[in-house]
Amino acid sequence: MVERGIHHLPLTEGDRVVGVVTHTDLLLNQAQSPLLLLRRIERLEMERYSLEVASLVESLFQRGLGGVEIGRVVASLNDALIRRLVREAEAALGPPPAAYAFLVFGSEGRREQALLTDQDNALALEGEGHEAYFRALAEHVVGGLIRAGIPECKGGYMATRWRKTLLEWQETFRRWMEAPEPQALLETQIFFDLRRVAGSLSLRPLEETILEGSRKGVFLYHLAQASLEFRPPLGLFGRVRTEEGFVDLKRHALAPIVALARLYALMAGSLAKGTVERFKVAAEAGTLSLEGAERLEEAFRFFFALRLKHQLRALEEGKEVSNRVLWSSLSPGERRKALEGFRAIAEMQESTANRFQLR
Repeated sequence: MVERGIHHLPLTEGDRVVGVVTHTDLLLNQAQSPLLLLRRIERLEMERYSLEVASLVESLFQRGLGGVEIGRVVASLNDALIRRLVREAEAALGPPPAAYAFLVFGSEGRREQALLTDQDNALALEGEGHEAYFRALAEHVVGGLIRAGIPECKGGYMATRWRKTLLEWQETFRRWMEAPEPQALLETQIFFDLRRVAGSLSLRPLEETILEGSRKGVFLYHLAQASLEFRPPLGLFGRVRTEEGFVDLKRHALAPIVALARLYALMAGSLAKGTVERFKVAAEAGTLSLEGAERLEEAFRFFFALRLKHQLRALEEGKEVSNRVLWSSLSPGERRKALEGFRAIAEMQESTANRFQLR
């Protein structure tokens, strides 16, 4: 309901509608609700946004909602915040002089947001010119997100720096896909998670460029190589290697799973964005075995929820929120599940290396 802006749901008995449930009915049964926060975003002080989201995430987690599903809720709220900032910019600057699209990518593009995240956004413009207008719009949105507690991207992937015409974006993607440089692709592969959050400019020409490029062997080869960059922390005899007792769940668990899902979905000719959706598409298309897709999806869901659990605990204890977890703090069941997940990643990376003759 949050994602689609739905306020009423019909209740049916067979083919007959017997009643209606409204968002108000649901709110009366939930002291904290994504829909309630969504309605408040238009009036919420920017400086309170991240606190409100963290409180909501904790409430949803305590009620048993899965980590991946919570990530989608947070992404929907971030989308709404961006749209508010875009409307504010247009109100101050006047109507846009040309069609544009405000893009998000990375974890926001995949709708896989957590508590610790930075910005990944850009602008696609219908044509050249109007630089002052769109620079000001980008500065307002990026600045507003910073005030809301969503920090700048350390790599600089923000609309204040990344503004191109649609034709320039197509050329940029062609260059990445036709003559990929391994290190550059490693850094820019998150752009393949892009989606439009605001603006009226159609991305269809760019999507067609991406689909065309995804059929090129040289691009898939380098994308496969990028998917092997981060490895699960397995040492001799399958034991977990830690760094001073800690394991980085983003670097050694979530990042390789996300990269593998991106690779095999693009191999299937799909523009699916979310990691879970990508695995389903890849399994249906046969680019990935059903067993392999299911194992990686299960691992992804587990690691996503485990990271969220420890981030919420850090918030509660007033500690720094990070992607690292103390291995000894995990329960025996969690350690067993983590080992299973690490092995699933390692086996799929080995299979990918063999498939693309990477060593």
